Amino acid sequence: MQSLDTQASSRGYASIGGPDEKQKGIGCAVCLSLESIKAGLLLARNPIVTPDLTPLENAYFNYQEELERRLMWTFPHYYYFKKGSLAERRFFKAQRGPVSKQPGVFYSKGVPDIVHNRERRSKQEVVIPKDEYEESAMSDISRPVLPNSRVTKADEQGDLTSLERQLPRTLYLLVKDGKLGWKLPSFDVTEGTPLHRVAEDGLRQLGGDQINTWTVARSPTAVLKFDGCSLAPVDAQKKGLSREFIIKSNILSGAFKPQKVEYAWLTREEIEEKVSGEYFQATEFLFSRV
Repeated sequence: MQSLDTQASSRGYASIGGPDEKQKGIGCAVCLSLESIKAGLLLARNPIVTPDLTPLENAYFNYQEELERRLMWTFPHYYYFKKGSLAERRFFKAQRGPVSKQPGVFYSKGVPDIVHNRERRSKQEVVIPKDEYEESAMSDISRPVLPNSRVTKADEQGDLTSLERQLPRTLYLLVKDGKLGWKLPSFDVTEGTPLHRVAEDGLRQLGGDQINTWTVARSPTAVLKFDGCSLAPVDAQKKGLSREFIIKSNILSGAFKPQKVEYAWLTREEIEEKVSGEYFQATEFLFSRV
């Protein structure tokens, strides 16, 4: 007879109940009652921005950028501005001219090598002249580009319930259970309903229907065994154990706003601090390090 976990992973989806339970799903393969089975949910919010650079990566990319600017072609002002014109004068006036070579002066960093008003040993910074009355509109290609901060308001306030925190990291939804403490959300199964459907419906009953999620697979990605209010070993086979089958899902958009439960969106390291040691040891392989 196949074990419970093996049968759960061999199906396209897992269901409970039905007229032919002995042949389908994870129903009566080991004579489990509906009360001893729950559908857990591993709901993740993927990173929104690229990961933070390490000091080595930051130094490498800065070097590549400076090298690219150093080797770029000199801006051909003679092509865009007629010699002796007012536009050419305005352009030269806006530039930060290099230090020219002067007789009798010692240059500790080498004698300036200037061609077309550019020090060829360093990158060229071109300043586009602008009228005083001209405002920096969104359609102005010369306007300064100011990136948004990677540290959000939720990060500054320490708001663990916001999805707009820890943008470079993967966040996971955890809820606080009265008996087991912080854990992944779980829901009671109903007869004839697939586990992934139980998890999806339970999530919307928990946090509202203004949320858009994508279920990665219909089959469980893991199973947890409980002996009463404590976590049981994975290989435990004694009677009276309850099982929680974890369905993996990703949140794509929307808002998660539960009314009657304490919840948090946490990174892997924050989860380790919140949950018990046994629970984290049994689930740590589910959480991304990114």
